[in-house]
Amino acid sequence: PAGVETGLRLQLPGSGEVGPAGGPNGDLYLEITVEAHDAFSREGDDLLATLEVSMPDAILGTTTTIESLDGSVDLEVRAGVQSGDVLTIKGRGITPLRGSQRGDLKVGVHVVTPTRLDHKERALIEEFAKRTKAPAPRLAEHQQGLFSKFRDRFRH
Repeated sequence: PAGVETGLRLQLPGSGEVGPAGGPNGDLYLEITVEAHDAFSREGDDLLATLEVSMPDAILGTTTTIESLDGSVDLEVRAGVQSGDVLTIKGRGITPLRGSQRGDLKVGVHVVTPTRLDHKERALIEEFAKRTKAPAPRLAEHQQGLFSKFRDRFRH
C-alpha cells in the first residue's frame, strides 16, 4: 500500500505454508524494504530533494520545472535565493499509510558558483563586486557545516 516505510511488517493471513498434517495455511509476513531513489529522500511523509541553481538564476530568480514522483511541477525560485534555502511544494510528498493528507516536497537550493570564467565574464563579476561593496567574508554565527545547516532547514 501507498505510504509504506522500510521496516514495516505486513501480515497476510492464510497465505503461508500448509499447516501440519494438512491443516490450514499459516500466515505470511512481509518485511518491507523501500529502495533508495536517485533524486529523492524521505523524512516521514515529506520528500526531500536538492535543486542546483546557477549563480545568475539565484541572483535574478527563475522558474523551472522539476519532476516529482507523480509528474512535473513548476517551481519558482525567487530572486536572491541562498544556498541552503528550502522551497516547499505542498501536497507533493508521500501519501501516508493511514490517511489521505499527503506530505510536502521540500527542495533544498544549492547555488552553483562557476569555477571557470573567461576574461569578459571575470571583468563583469569584478565590476559587479565593486558596485555592490559586499562585506568581507566572516564566520557564520553558528559553527555548523553547510550540510548540517541544510539538513536542519529541511526539518523546519
